[in-house]
Amino acid sequence: MNMPTQSTSNINKMGINKGRNYNQVISLLDSLRPYDYDVNAIKRMKKLDSLLGNISSNLDIVLVGGSSGKSLAISFAARVLKAESYNVGIAYSSHILNYNERIIIKDAQINNKDFSDVLNNVIDIAIENQIDATSFEIMTMASLAYFKSQNIDIVLLEVGIGGRYDATNFCNPIISVITRVAQDHKDLLGSDIEQIAADMLEIVRPNGWFVSGEQSKLLLQKMKTMVEAKNANWSMPIRKLANLPYIYEQLYGRTASLGERIAQIYVENVKQKFSPFLKGNLLATEKGQRGRPTLQAKRDAELNPVKTLKNFWSDNFELLKGRFEILDKEKPTILLDNARNIDSLENLFLGIRLLHYQKPIKGFAIILGINKDMDVQETLKLIRYLNKKVSGHIFFVPLHDIKSHDVLELEQKAKELGVKGKAYTSFDVAFQAATTVVDPRDGLLCITGSTGIVKQYWNSRGIKKI
Repeated sequence: MNMPTQSTSNINKMGINKGRNYNQVISLLDSLRPYDYDVNAIKRMKKLDSLLGNISSNLDIVLVGGSSGKSLAISFAARVLKAESYNVGIAYSSHILNYNERIIIKDAQINNKDFSDVLNNVIDIAIENQIDATSFEIMTMASLAYFKSQNIDIVLLEVGIGGRYDATNFCNPIISVITRVAQDHKDLLGSDIEQIAADMLEIVRPNGWFVSGEQSKLLLQKMKTMVEAKNANWSMPIRKLANLPYIYEQLYGRTASLGERIAQIYVENVKQKFSPFLKGNLLATEKGQRGRPTLQAKRDAELNPVKTLKNFWSDNFELLKGRFEILDKEKPTILLDNARNIDSLENLFLGIRLLHYQKPIKGFAIILGINKDMDVQETLKLIRYLNKKVSGHIFFVPLHDIKSHDVLELEQKAKELGVKGKAYTSFDVAFQAATTVVDPRDGLLCITGSTGIVKQYWNSRGIKKI
């Protein structure tokens, strides 16, 4: 989650108004402080939940936390669950252009009328009861209220930051997920990886299920001890890569596999149903049948193939906007990615190298904002390594949605490490400069550093809705 830095208002100073239109609701959300990370956030959410009839207790909720890949893991899980005929509600923790992007049902954003209606209800309850809620708290509770009204089977809820004091952690998830554990939001979570993991694991509940895409065996062993101490069910961590199209299998195969596992746990362990699709069986064995499938079963399978995960993603793979989003109709080709920490930046740069191996990039540039949480030296070393494989220019710009490093200091430090970098205070000016060093036909211009910088690109194009 990116945390805006603008000045904010107190919701209790606003009057009750059930007739706010869509734009008025948006203005109100924008005026509130975006996020709190303390015990009071949990208390406020529990109070709102109680006033709304304890809606969280009547929903099957999956909480997805981690330092990177949360939204994609949710998106992948939702696609698999949809294939299993479940009605899925998704609540993302952030958006690019408008708040509607955060609330998804049946692959579609909530419409403006429903958005206004459900938000007005939650906002007025907060005001009536003097609950000084943040915009994230209001959005989270509104999404749950909306999902309850739409008879959703399962809710995939994205944790904003960490876990312990995140506003989403007021509920009792049936499945808790941690994608990866890496340094992020140091001001709130610190820099010790084990402490960050412990903070994230606060979303785990007794008798619930837990699964992770973390790859450090040492850290996983410690996480397993913590999960079992909470009397939760530990699911084996993700090792294999899902069958995604090239080049995406190497970039997001493990995240997609995590999404598959979330769906499998829900179907088989929570709902206690058998799914040949999720098991990956090419030929489903009938109940009571022993041995190999019959010849008739094989013939039937040839005529009516059983869907399997092995071929599922060839027809159902799609990334979210702002996640390695390639705009190949633009000249030059634009690559948008909301990478905001070292972990996600490494994955982005791997993808750029794979693109280069697939088809040589002629002229390459990055417009990059580096948030204050990131180690500048480590970031510049990543860029230097990338430039050895794909030679290019770096254009440093400030980030407007989160605190970022000074661009002039970045330019100087880049020079010391032998990285071609130039500072700009304006995104638009940097964009114009970057296009002059990139081949319009075979070049690539990457824009990355936060969700906000992706928004800046779309704003520069006059796009207001995704």
